[in-house]
Amino acid sequence: MREFDRVKDDSDKKGIPASLAAPVLEDVKHYLRFLEAIGCTGIGAGEKGREIAGKWGPGEKTGGEDLAALKKNIGNCRRCRLADQRKAVVFGSGNPRARLMFIGAFPEAEDENTGIAYSGNAGALLTRIIEAIGETRESVYICHAVKCRPASDRLPDRFEARACRSCLERQIESVSPEMICVLGGFAAQSLLKTDEPISRIRGRFHEYAGIPVMPTHEPAYLLVHPAAKRAVWEDMKKVMARISH
Repeated sequence: MREFDRVKDDSDKKGIPASLAAPVLEDVKHYLRFLEAIGCTGIGAGEKGREIAGKWGPGEKTGGEDLAALKKNIGNCRRCRLADQRKAVVFGSGNPRARLMFIGAFPEAEDENTGIAYSGNAGALLTRIIEAIGETRESVYICHAVKCRPASDRLPDRFEARACRSCLERQIESVSPEMICVLGGFAAQSLLKTDEPISRIRGRFHEYAGIPVMPTHEPAYLLVHPAAKRAVWEDMKKVMARISH
């Protein structure tokens, strides 16, 4: 811990504001204690080491399992009967460290053909919604609760939803978003483990693993019921207000 005291003295001499130096020094202190706890000795304390330590900060947001590794692991998933008829597993796309994550129900035919979530007409509408709140498809993360398309676009059954849940949970853990927006009743019910219809749960925040969740209407629903766009915009305004803080 002598090196910690030396870095602290250097920051004091250089006039670095305490509000900026404190988080860095706290990280250094915890890391050095960790190294001591696992038996490391003789940690370098040269000028270069102090220069590196002085640049340490809270760091980038990190999640759990790497998304690329998870995608590879589920590539040949056969946990349910959807594997027998699928063309492709539609894993998800976007920023792997996104602040905002969108979760829909299941892939449509266009998604299955491209391998990209929300790539058809509903996807084009979702893109416009995302851009309206000041984000892009590249800045958010988009996926489905169920990764394979059911025949005739029927709703997945409970077993199929449960079979995909562990993958969804691992995706959320990896991305570690500040906010989740679930699209439509099936996705909301799957994530929140509720039987309540979307009409009862949309428009107010819920919670999953400590993350605020806003359920709203599916883009495909809006294509058929355009009057519901106003309700979705009200939901998005709440998301914007909360995620900006």
